[in-house]
Amino acid sequence: MAVNYAKSYVDRACESRDVVTLYDVVRTLDAARDLPEPFKLFVRMWEWCCSTRSGVWQYYENIPLAKFHETAAMMDRCNLGEIAKRYRAGMHNWAEPVYCGDLDAWIDEHWGAIENAAMGLIESDRERLYPTPA
Repeated sequence: MAVNYAKSYVDRACESRDVVTLYDVVRTLDAARDLPEPFKLFVRMWEWCCSTRSGVWQYYENIPLAKFHETAAMMDRCNLGEIAKRYRAGMHNWAEPVYCGDLDAWIDEHWGAIENAAMGLIESDRERLYPTPA
C-alpha cells in the first residue's frame, strides 16, 4: 500500500514551517518513493541539528563515514556553504575532550538560518510530497 499524506496536511506543515512534521513526512515518503536529493538533505540536516540536545558529538560518533561525506557533498551541491563548513568541522572535533561544544552553540545560535535553509530545500518542490495518483 502506498504511503500518502493529504495535500492540505503537507501545505499546512510547509506554511507553518513545522519542521518536525515535515521531517516525518519527508523521511517516510523518501523510503517509499526515493525523493530527490534536496529532500534527503532536509532529513539529514535535521538528524544532525537535532542531535544538539545531548551533544552533536553523538551524531558524529555514530554516522558512517561514507554517509557523512555524502551529506557534506549534498550540502555543497545545494549551496549551503557555511552550514557545510560547520558540518565538516564537527567531524574533526567530536571526540574527547572537545565534544563539539562550539558547534552545539553555533547550531543553537543559527537555528533560524538553518531552518530557513532546510525549508528552502523542499518548499518550492513540495508537490512531490502530495498524494500519488492511484
